[in-house]
Amino acid sequence: MMGTTVSTNLGLIKPDSDESIKANMPTFAGWAAQNTINMDKIDALFRATTATYTLNWTADTTSPTLGAGGFTEGKFVRLWPRMVIGFYRINIGGAGATAGSGTYRFNLPVAPATEMTLTDDAVPIGRALFTDSSAVVSSSVFLASYRPSTGNMFFRAPSGAAFSDTLPVALGQNDTLSGYFIYPTAAP
Repeated sequence: MMGTTVSTNLGLIKPDSDESIKANMPTFAGWAAQNTINMDKIDALFRATTATYTLNWTADTTSPTLGAGGFTEGKFVRLWPRMVIGFYRINIGGAGATAGSGTYRFNLPVAPATEMTLTDDAVPIGRALFTDSSAVVSSSVFLASYRPSTGNMFFRAPSGAAFSDTLPVALGQNDTLSGYFIYPTAAP
């Protein structure tokens, strides 16, 4: 009966029936040691690396201004060498908040793969939740999309129109927006 060692590595390989699992020093440290080395190499390809990024919130005409206590937050995980999953959060804040004017745009942390720029239309990359602090009925779920012509992410309301200073409703103090995206990247 052969024993096994549990590790955080993905157990993707095992010895064939004609291979030795015992150490044969100095040339072979044993199957368990070799498996660990192999799995560390494989894990390096797939292991997620996390990072934060500065989420810039702009608009076509006039960019919005966050009020007192307002913030933007962007985080992402690089999953595999060319895939990014991200999370963003915006709190409009209180006194001093202005909605700006025009369709809202948000930057992405890493350049999307060139295959995503082959269209002038929007490419869906995630979802967002808009919470209207003054009226729950005005809260909505948006489709997060990448627009190659601007190189930014924007949101479509259920009506199909783009999220702006007046759609789905005029922004107010302490409204929030949060969501996720996932897309292939241009470079590792």
